[in-house]
Amino acid sequence: MIRKLLVYLAPIFVNILFAQEPITIGNSYKINSSILNEERTIDIQLPKNYSNADFAKGKYPVLYVLDGDFNFQFVAALERFDTKFLYRPHPEMIVVGIRNTDRTRDFTPTNATITGPNGEKRFENSGGADKFIQFLQDELLPFINSKYRTNGYNILLGHSFGGLFTLYTLLEKPALFQGYMAIDPSLWWDGKYVFKAAKEQWKTANFKGKMLFVGLAFESEENAKDRLEHGKTIRKFCETILSESPENHLISNWKYYPEYDHGNIPIPATLDALKFLFDGIQLPVKEVPQNPELVQQTYKALSKKLDFEFIPEESLFYQLIQYTKSTGQSESSKKLLKDALQMYPESKQLQKMNQEL
Repeated sequence: MIRKLLVYLAPIFVNILFAQEPITIGNSYKINSSILNEERTIDIQLPKNYSNADFAKGKYPVLYVLDGDFNFQFVAALERFDTKFLYRPHPEMIVVGIRNTDRTRDFTPTNATITGPNGEKRFENSGGADKFIQFLQDELLPFINSKYRTNGYNILLGHSFGGLFTLYTLLEKPALFQGYMAIDPSLWWDGKYVFKAAKEQWKTANFKGKMLFVGLAFESEENAKDRLEHGKTIRKFCETILSESPENHLISNWKYYPEYDHGNIPIPATLDALKFLFDGIQLPVKEVPQNPELVQQTYKALSKKLDFEFIPEESLFYQLIQYTKSTGQSESSKKLLKDALQMYPESKQLQKMNQEL
């Protein structure tokens, strides 16, 4: 009898064990670009509670990720993980991954066709960076701003050729983004074109309200000559140009990663870049129950530093109120709730909390 029952139940157990449910981190959209004369695909991840009816309709910064085909997923995962708890190194963000069609064309500022040893032509279609900047400025950013609740703070992340494009955009259209993250940028391109342009423009440029992080991967004389030149050029940019001319008001930093090469530097450098861009945002959480004013003070100081107003996310407020209440500091939790309701008066969960407290 038992054997017959097991035979009967076996297919049911198998179906349960192998039941599939997709894990979704975002949505893809097609954009018809008249500037690029082609259709482009973008991937978008929204903050966890963006569509939660219990939350007020908050606004968010946007992180634009170049080479979205392979960079979007890890950046989206970092954003979601870093904003999960109370200790947050950066705010919740909308993450936009831009997939490639011709990255050499889009990310290089000049045409620099190279003839290989066997007579083959490389980079024939290069030199389209200005058009790609126009696509971002006139088509992609307006699309994102019209479709989603953005707060006007934009960040550009690029690696390799994408890093070259990131620095070129900072020079040509600095107002387009507030934060720039250039990871192991290909500054060797076309006789160090962007490097030389930066050297000429750095002293007279006005980067007020802009931040730049540059990551440099492992350099070794054992590498090929062009690879060594790649690293040397980035280092020279960081050690000379980047540290010059404080009168241009750029807030910048760079870091050398001796344990990571050109291929695997993006993840650690992105973590460090986000931490740098929002340095000062992380709260001294354990001190908040005794001094709830620290939350407002922290964000006011950050806003002054970045020349842009930032306020704590509702999800952060909610967790802080719960944590503070658990420590027995009821007056402090009421103060935090009052501050939260001033910023998010339409929040159903905060209104409910207010009735309970």
